[in-house]
Amino acid sequence: MFMERRRTLRGSHTLLDVLCIGAAFALAFVLRQFHMEIPLLKQIPATSWRWQDVYGTDYALLFAVSAAAWTYGLRNRRGYLVPHRGTLMQLIFLHFRGLAWAVLATSAAVFTVKLATVSRLYFGYFFSVGCILLLGKDLFMRSFIRRLSATPLFSRHALVIASGKPASWFGQALHDASDAGYTAVGVIWSGEGEPPEDIGSLPVLGGISDLDSVLIAHPVDEVFVVGGAHQLASLAPVVQRLTERGRVVSMVSTLQGGGHGVRGRVTEFEGIPMLSWGPMPKDEVGATVKRAMDVTVAALALVLFAPAMAIVTVLLKSIDPGPVLFAQHRLGVGGEHFLLYKFRSMRVDAEEALRRDPVLYQRYVDNDFKLPESEDPRISPLGRFLRKSSLDELPQLINVLRGDMSMVGPRPIVPDEIAHYRPYSELFLSVRPGITGLWQVSGRSDVRYPERAFMDLDYIGNNSVLQDIIILVKTVPAVLARKGAH
Repeated sequence: MFMERRRTLRGSHTLLDVLCIGAAFALAFVLRQFHMEIPLLKQIPATSWRWQDVYGTDYALLFAVSAAAWTYGLRNRRGYLVPHRGTLMQLIFLHFRGLAWAVLATSAAVFTVKLATVSRLYFGYFFSVGCILLLGKDLFMRSFIRRLSATPLFSRHALVIASGKPASWFGQALHDASDAGYTAVGVIWSGEGEPPEDIGSLPVLGGISDLDSVLIAHPVDEVFVVGGAHQLASLAPVVQRLTERGRVVSMVSTLQGGGHGVRGRVTEFEGIPMLSWGPMPKDEVGATVKRAMDVTVAALALVLFAPAMAIVTVLLKSIDPGPVLFAQHRLGVGGEHFLLYKFRSMRVDAEEALRRDPVLYQRYVDNDFKLPESEDPRISPLGRFLRKSSLDELPQLINVLRGDMSMVGPRPIVPDEIAHYRPYSELFLSVRPGITGLWQVSGRSDVRYPERAFMDLDYIGNNSVLQDIIILVKTVPAVLARKGAH
């Protein structure tokens, strides 16, 4: 039911957003026509304008561009899910992000097509009214869905069959979804031994043998069977019993026994639904498009950043004499070693300086081969700036052109780090590492193992060209914010 409700909310938001944007477009014509008669606003200087003189094609084109960009901007951040989640400030910020997409796309269209007939004041009215209508719509939906969620018609009672970490993980997920209309009844313990009294905020109602009595004593609309592959297989007879009794049953697989594992995805073969894990099946067209995008973006970036790279080279040679580039063995696709290039951010005698302090070196090893910037004796003053600004990463564009790396992918790791990805090391090494990825746009060095490994594995299992483009776009504000860059 999660997916069905998501689709319903998504479709509702899409339709209402388009209606609000269309209403704002029409109201802007009225406001522009009577601009000189509106108190306060008439103080804004404007040329004479009549809607009858408008060249309709220009405005129709710009409406299409702005509406598409606006809905995309909202969809990209909100996902068209439930606007009643999150704070009011988060909702307002979301709409400013959507407005920014619309303004940028419309401005690009105006200057590209050179539409001289477009009234700038008109678009000021359009964007202002549109933002107010869209925010008002979400506030209304916020109140409406919250009220609807509290009604018996909207509410669904869910039972969880699980044990151990999967039980607590999915129990928390259900608790977080309570404002979407789900009420968690409790947990049926599927593990061995005596079940605990409760798991997190959910009571344990008994074991598998108590299932029939629980279904009689409690209202249950939907059952979530959670566990690893062997647990789900052993619970197949239970699933059969539940479906015979008219309950909706969803099987949730957690290959590592919790939320930090490889997530499956729904696929199909000849119309037969399946739940699949691992990397996406090889798509020759998608792989070709991804490689073409890598080469194009890397080549353009090298041209764009050539002056910055030249300045960094001169500074390194003059301020901190030694090699300009730092090369280190990293693991590539299939486990092949390759030399990853960066601008040198450390002293020439970096390794010797670190090993001279055995205690600090041991801390470095225990900390996943990293040290806090303030404690790392290897980093030069210029190197600190290069790391904070991510300029030290620019030579990796050469790795992309050579085919060692991709623009987007899992983080390239040193050989010793592969232990963090077991037992999924072969899965991790099935794709090219990337200059940027989920880890890089989610906090970088602030995100530690095992969360970092989960992000990489999650990307591998669900990657697509569209996702790569979204990550590339998100990389820009992540780099400018310098969050986790050290």
